[in-house]
Amino acid sequence: MEIKTILIIGFGSIGRRHLKIIKNLRPEIKVNLLRRQISLYKVKEQKLINKTFTNIKDALDEGADAAIIASPANLHIEHSIEVLKAKIPVLIEKPISDNLKNCSELKQIMKSNNCLVTVGYVLRHSKILNKFKEIINQTDIGKSLYAEIKCGSYLPDWRKDKDYRESVSAKSSLGGGVLLELSHEINYANWLFGPFKNIKSISINSEHLDINVEDIAKIIAINNNNFLVNIHLDFCSDSNERYCKIYGTLGFINLDFNNHLIKIKKNNSKETIKIKVDENYNDMYVNQINDFLNCIENNSNPIVTIDDALDTLKLISESNRDKL
Repeated sequence: MEIKTILIIGFGSIGRRHLKIIKNLRPEIKVNLLRRQISLYKVKEQKLINKTFTNIKDALDEGADAAIIASPANLHIEHSIEVLKAKIPVLIEKPISDNLKNCSELKQIMKSNNCLVTVGYVLRHSKILNKFKEIINQTDIGKSLYAEIKCGSYLPDWRKDKDYRESVSAKSSLGGGVLLELSHEINYANWLFGPFKNIKSISINSEHLDINVEDIAKIIAINNNNFLVNIHLDFCSDSNERYCKIYGTLGFINLDFNNHLIKIKKNNSKETIKIKVDENYNDMYVNQINDFLNCIENNSNPIVTIDDALDTLKLISESNRDKL
């Protein structure tokens, strides 16, 4: 099926990014927008929109061949269900929701209408993470012992054009907080090392940012092979670190996202192997949109499935339940 029209629901930074990528890749595709209200504040991407709606029924009546759900996380399920009832395939921004309520209904409607659902865990589309998985499978570092994963950032620097305290990330009512906002790390940890048989966590609000959500979280998970994964997430520090390190009895493998670098070190070698991966930040978003379009037009399987996303949300739910 050839895609002629895409509906984007939500017009924050991620919705605008998707819009620009679609228009760059496939300028012939019409893009309609659903937002809560017609804003007097104009952004430059507005000119790329064909039609704007404030009512989902009107937007769906206009027709669409695909939809991207980029609204706040607490609205993802509601919007996705309406779109799937219209038999329109969807890309849902991560996380799939802010809680597990109604997720089973979403999955049932997806199956009943034989519709595609994929979820925006965009790191899974990055060249460096896929290269890292390949290296893990091909490199002997002995018995795998444990992994350290970290994503440290500073929320006020995320979106320079708005007050971070008014963002979705900073509000619990909209699905904010570091566990949901930085769940990319939880998703790829499960992809690389899961499933996990035991998970514990601790999370706090440091009170440094004047927000009402947790801004630091630590998760410890153990898989069926007794491999331990330690995940640190925060958006209240200026450390700007994003990495995954795997330690084995014969050496380690280190993925440094920020420097696009993978290092391999064997205990019996003085040399550290360095593998540079040429990739800019936007590439993985482009790959994600290409994957979404390809799934619809060529009936291929999505890289990130609804089950992947639900497993991630279940891990977050377990982390909140089984706190240290």
